[in-house]
Amino acid sequence: MNKKQTQTKRGIVIAIVQSKDGFENNPSKEIFDLPLIHSAGASDLYYLIDEISEELEYFARTGKRPGADKEYHVFSPEQEREVIGRCAALGLTVRYRVQRVECADSITISYMQVLNPKTDIKVSLIPWFMVAKRPYPIFVYLYAVGHYQKAEKKSYEESAAVVRKLFGVSSFHKSTACRSNKAMKGFIDASRLSQPLSIEELRQPPHPTEPQADPDGSQSEASDGRVLKHVTDILLGYPSAEALEKEFGDRIKRLPVPVNRADKVSYALSCIPDEHFKVVKHSEAAGRKRRDRRKRPPRPRKKEFVQRPLIFIEYARREEIRKSFISKCKLIVLDAAVRYHRFLV
Repeated sequence: MNKKQTQTKRGIVIAIVQSKDGFENNPSKEIFDLPLIHSAGASDLYYLIDEISEELEYFARTGKRPGADKEYHVFSPEQEREVIGRCAALGLTVRYRVQRVECADSITISYMQVLNPKTDIKVSLIPWFMVAKRPYPIFVYLYAVGHYQKAEKKSYEESAAVVRKLFGVSSFHKSTACRSNKAMKGFIDASRLSQPLSIEELRQPPHPTEPQADPDGSQSEASDGRVLKHVTDILLGYPSAEALEKEFGDRIKRLPVPVNRADKVSYALSCIPDEHFKVVKHSEAAGRKRRDRRKRPPRPRKKEFVQRPLIFIEYARREEIRKSFISKCKLIVLDAAVRYHRFLV
């Protein structure tokens, strides 16, 4: 990819760090590491962290602020000190960046960005649910898409109302639901999905720095060790983002047959049970009673559509659906990143 193409290309490109050992000699096995989201047209890489701090785990699970503070870190203080110390020893710089994320409550996420002063590449370590430069967690957007696709009567207004009720996101509107659905279509077209996204655990390749279990079953190294190893490999091994793309481009597999079906978004999300989107009992009655029918002057039409009040299922069931969906969404996000990289760099 030349410089001009890099600057004009839009969207998100996914890159996956793969272990060559035991992979290229056995192409029938698809074994991947955690994904990196590469922002096209820039030198920024976003590494998705699945094992996050307890505070952010609480926020992802409940949507509520885990304490009195408004700013929370991706890693624990001990893990951050480990990352900073090991990066400094390698001549890499660590700095902090922040992003505001909104759900039932809003918090500021402080994440580390590791960069090599000698190159133009920097890697940001972000939690799996955070969408770079977007205000809501990924599962909020994804639920809006899934509800719109699987609702009996498609309505972006209703899907947005359901999202607001389920996740407590008061500022989520139908225009955002519409854009999310279009973005999902774009993702499917770009990655050429040939089968639905998966809610299975992402398998990990053997890695020399992977924590090894001691005889008593405990881990001999912190789980963030593998993350740091992948990040430093990229920062020290590639002089530019273009060089990284070229390396991964040589390992792209043959493209599958493109998805050519009207319900491709619903098909891609078919791994999620339909029951997860059944949170509305019905809307307020719309028609008049038969005996009350009589000629009346036409009502003046309003300029803006007004959504009829929705009658939701009970709170306990909504909470059960919300928690189950978020846990599945985490696996879907990682699987989507893997699939995107395999077919596009």
